[in-house]
Amino acid sequence: MKYLLYILWLLLPFIGWGSHIVGGEIYYDCLGGGDYRVTVKIYRDCNSTGAQFDSPLPLGVFRNSDNSLFNTYNMNFPGSNVLPVEFNNPCVNPPNNICIEEAIYQGVINLPNSPEGYKLVYERCCRGPGIVNLNDSENEGLTLTANIPGTNSGVSCNSSPRFNSTPPLLLCNNEELIYNHAATDPDGDQIVYELCTPFHGGSQFAPAPNPPNNPPYNNIVWETGFNATQPFGASGPINLDPNTGLLNASPDLLGKFVVGVCANEYRNGNLISTTKRDFIFTVFNCEVALEANIVPQEELQNFNSYCEGLTIDFENNSFGGTNYIWDFGVASDPNSTSTSFEPTYTFPSEGTYEVMLVVNPGWACSDTSISTFQVFESLNVNFDPSPAQCITNNSFDFEGQGDYENGAVFEWSFGNNASPPSANTEDFSGVVFDTNGYIPITYTVTWDQCEDTHTDSVFVYREPEINFGIEPDLYCAPFTAEFIDSSLSDAPLTYFWDFGDGNTSIESDPVHVYENAGVYDVSLSISTNEGCIANLSLNKPGLIEVFPSPVADFEVNPQVTDVFNTEITFTDFSIDSYEHFYQLNDSVDTTERNLTYHFLEGGYHYPYQVVTNEFGCKDTITVEIYVEPQTTFYVPNAFTPDGDGTNEVFRPIIFDVSNYTFEIYNRWGERIYETNDRKAGWNGRIKNKNAPDGVYVWRVKYRNHKSIFEEHHGHFTLLR
Repeated sequence: MKYLLYILWLLLPFIGWGSHIVGGEIYYDCLGGGDYRVTVKIYRDCNSTGAQFDSPLPLGVFRNSDNSLFNTYNMNFPGSNVLPVEFNNPCVNPPNNICIEEAIYQGVINLPNSPEGYKLVYERCCRGPGIVNLNDSENEGLTLTANIPGTNSGVSCNSSPRFNSTPPLLLCNNEELIYNHAATDPDGDQIVYELCTPFHGGSQFAPAPNPPNNPPYNNIVWETGFNATQPFGASGPINLDPNTGLLNASPDLLGKFVVGVCANEYRNGNLISTTKRDFIFTVFNCEVALEANIVPQEELQNFNSYCEGLTIDFENNSFGGTNYIWDFGVASDPNSTSTSFEPTYTFPSEGTYEVMLVVNPGWACSDTSISTFQVFESLNVNFDPSPAQCITNNSFDFEGQGDYENGAVFEWSFGNNASPPSANTEDFSGVVFDTNGYIPITYTVTWDQCEDTHTDSVFVYREPEINFGIEPDLYCAPFTAEFIDSSLSDAPLTYFWDFGDGNTSIESDPVHVYENAGVYDVSLSISTNEGCIANLSLNKPGLIEVFPSPVADFEVNPQVTDVFNTEITFTDFSIDSYEHFYQLNDSVDTTERNLTYHFLEGGYHYPYQVVTNEFGCKDTITVEIYVEPQTTFYVPNAFTPDGDGTNEVFRPIIFDVSNYTFEIYNRWGERIYETNDRKAGWNGRIKNKNAPDGVYVWRVKYRNHKSIFEEHHGHFTLLR
């Protein structure tokens, strides 16, 4: 079942969707003496109670020099007109609830000369819910602007471009959306068109700003996958001719879509003004009542070429019909018609025929499809491909076959890497190829207005090449070597590896472990008995040099202790080590070989040692230490955040707790600081300002090492 897509300019009511302000544009005419006639076109959904037309409409005029407000002009409400809906397809029942109002405000304003010029602005919210290509359409409004160039631009008394017409309200997708967005410029300036992003304006809390907000203005926020040049998404192509304004679009998603079109005004190569049309397409899904559609000849299921004989099995993709009349375009045959849904017809002779299908002939809703068919007897062109050969001294012979007679024209295509690259006889010998792999061969025969082509391929073997390697690295015993075979061959290869330590392999990409330090020669031999027969060997002396590895080892004493005896002694027992590294906890490390360290936190700790020898080889070992937890808690009674680097942060000293909360209150009982991080503290500032000297109250809550809840409080003094 096919569907028609109704494409509406501006927001059209859709079942379950609310609609409000839906688009507009602004332009002006220079009348001389500093007078400008300003026109503002606004569109709304007249089926909606939201976003009534402004009465009056506030037009803001801003200075381009600093974006400040020059003045606000009230434009009287001129009344509105409902746009007519023109739709004349008898096979489609259009929606009957379409209502779009247009209001055209006009007024004359006077502006003194300005070096930088002015910007005319109107803002209004909101567009309403359900717009597919906006991130938050219910909160997106629109801002209409027009630029009046100043005296510095060299342009005086300019009139801006204005669009010539409004797009059609309804369009079915079997009629591609083609609409001319052309604009007229009273001054005859050059107009360049582009798809652009509309401006956001207003909000749900202030839907009609008076005066409008100062420039610059934010763009609307596109939903992911949409943008100004892809307003229908990646699968809905749209194109706007920059010179003519002709719009061509094929949306494939349903819903409402914001689109912006800018008409850029140029004079002497300089951009002086832009008129932006802000509008919404709504794409509707509607069943088509009827359509005639003959499946083209090249799309038939059994189609291979036009030379398939005189009998055609027609296929019918029409829908919505009851009666059918086929006319196969044979004037000499009074019976060259059919009322079948998908008939079969044998044409009297070879030739080209115009086939016509009428669905529901004589009815008010009917449709016609016409398609061209060419029928010729099959030539059955083919050839038997030659067996594969080696690229060295290759020579291929070709013999054409088919159902054709004297007078046939032959064409062989062997490709640009062949000598010769083509031939024009039925049989041809001695074709030499200078490249390997599958090479397509095309044989074409033309005879009695019929052309048929057969394509097959021949295979050319490459000469084998031998090579191998290993990723460069520091090789430390025991070293696992992963060898990479980079030999080239079109035929299967057999392998024999010698790793230089008495071990061998027949795998293509072997993995081998060198247990002992040393320097090793590696060799590879390959052979093939197909295509280009070869036996190749490659030896790489000293390819692998394996260095000895150190042995990491250390002891801790004591290994089990409590928070009252936290000093742990580290003693190194590593072998052949040159450099030593200990990671004691997440933030403390050292390169000392023997040391002592205090583990203040209870629980399990896992310090590890990394040792490195003179060759750069490493070894690692980890030891477990257990410190029996015991909650420790201390709070100072004063601090001095005066910037001298000492006692700058006030915080408790606390260990072995959970569910920790630290709070500070001022003398009026207001909480001014809170944290759950045991290592964080207060820096003596409130809302980025220095707190006054004085006495403050602290409170600490936590669960101790036995999971018992405790709460403590006290006071301290802030001194600067």
